[in-house]
Order: sequence, then C-alpha cells, then structure tokens
Amino acid sequence: MTVPVTIPLKRLSLLLSLLLCLPASGAASQLRPAAIDSIDAVAAPLPLPLAFPPDLGEIVYRQNGGSSVQVFIIVNSHRSGGTGDNGPGTVQAQVETFRIGEWLIGQEQIALLLPEGFFGREATTPPVPGVPVGLDGEELAAELTDTSAFVNAELLLHRNYGIGLQQIEDQALYRQTRDRLRTGLSGAARLEPGFAAGLDYLQKRRLAAILQNVPEAIEGEYRLGRIPRPKAMLTIGMAHLPDLIDYLETGRIQLPVPATEEEGFESLNAELELVRQAMGVTIIVPRVLCDSRSPLQTARVKPEANPVR
Repeated sequence: MTVPVTIPLKRLSLLLSLLLCLPASGAASQLRPAAIDSIDAVAAPLPLPLAFPPDLGEIVYRQNGGSSVQVFIIVNSHRSGGTGDNGPGTVQAQVETFRIGEWLIGQEQIALLLPEGFFGREATTPPVPGVPVGLDGEELAAELTDTSAFVNAELLLHRNYGIGLQQIEDQALYRQTRDRLRTGLSGAARLEPGFAAGLDYLQKRRLAAILQNVPEAIEGEYRLGRIPRPKAMLTIGMAHLPDLIDYLETGRIQLPVPATEEEGFESLNAELELVRQAMGVTIIVPRVLCDSRSPLQTARVKPEANPVR
C-alpha cells in the first residue's frame, strides 16, 4: 500500500529551466545494467537514524533498508542553465543539499557521490583523503550565492570532505536534452506540436540511464577499494521526482515513442536494475522544496518512507 505525500513540483516549467549545471566534458557512459549480485556480503549498513534532522528535509521514499548496497538520492534545485542565476529558493536548497550530504557522510560512511550533470576530465574523481573542512552557515551561503564562478553543493562536498565523484550521465542523452531545453527557452519552440512530449521523453530517458548506471558505479568503486562500503549519494533535480518514484514502484522502465513527428525516438522496456538487485534506496527532499507549495503534485511513497521521529 502507498501513502500520498504532497511534494512541490512544476512539470514543463521546471523541465524548461533545468539545464544541467556542470561542464560537459569527459568520457561518456553507456546505458548499461550492472550486476551487484557478485558483491561479497559486508557488514550490515548502519540503520538510517530515526532522528533525521527535520530542519534539513524529509525522507519521502525508502525501500530495502536492510540491503548492504545502498543509494541515497537527494532531490535538489539547480541554477538556471540559461543564465547561470539562482532562482527563488535555489541557494537554500543547495545549502540543505550540502548539509544532508554532510550528515550522510558522517552517519553512513559514504565516500561516493553521483551528481546529475557531472562530466569531469575523467569519468571518476576518486575520494581525496584528508581532514574534513566544515563550513559555517554564512560561509556556505556565500559560496553558493556567488555566481561569478560555478559552484554547487556537490563540488563543495568534494572539496571540503574529499568525497569521490563519478559520472553517472549518458553524455549523448544529456546533450540532446540540453539542446532541446535551450531551444525551448526561445519560447516559439514550445508551441510546436510534439515539443513538450519529446522533451518529457528525453528527461525520462536520461533519468533511466542514470538509474541503470548506479549499480555498476557503486560496485566498481567498491571492488577497487576506493570506498569502504557499497554505498553512494545521487543528486537529481526536483522535476524528476514523479518519474523516479514511478520507476522504483513498478521496477521497470517503460517509455513509449512520444507523440511527435520527429524521428530518432524509440520505445524502451527494461527491468530496473536497482529493483531487480533489491538495492536499498532512500529519497530525501530538502526542507525548502518540501515547504514550497505551488503547485503541488502527489508522490506515492511506501509506508517505510515515513520514519518515526
């Protein structure tokens, strides 16, 4: 049984403002399922404490909490890809994303971060050993408010806590989506028949590729000894939340060809590896995004997603 929880969402308007943030360079990843079944049994993961800091956000979905392989998905808000500016609530959402990541590093011993839109010189930037450097509230807000250079919560977690970064995007899909979003920002393209359907398809396909790459990303880093436990954090834009939960609940990626006359789209029907392998999945929404209430969309959440405080 599922319980309705209201989560703030904007569909097409968010899709059109969601040009993903990090520089597009580095090796491309493939849409490839991976086998975590081969990971040797490790010590049971630390249980997610019931006292998750309520000022940081809400745990809106959780499944397979007892699995030794875990991914913690932090839903967040990005700067505008068109202008590079922060929108209403963006800085606070990024502050809370950083604090949630900081908390997970301490509580769950996570050493791998899989950021949406990340393309570095290498597909993987290993963890950097050293003493963590915290940021007080004013320092953190100042870093994230400054638009003279690109910075976000993920890069600050890497810089200040040494957490490893790994490309999780399919680069070709990323570029297709980015180009369509940029076209949509001109205004006229939005009125063309099939534009919105094609954009929605590409965003769903991008999300599918990201999720299918998660098991192999975690297994690979764990096998190489770069992370102490087979766990990772994944950051993803708020616009993806309904599709994310749909994929997790059905255990499948089912995408029909969109209603557009354009060529190049194909249907997709595949099993979701995260579900097939019974990986643990926890979705956390920063407080500022939970508290924004216009417009609202209902997300289906499993009962275990509502921990007692």
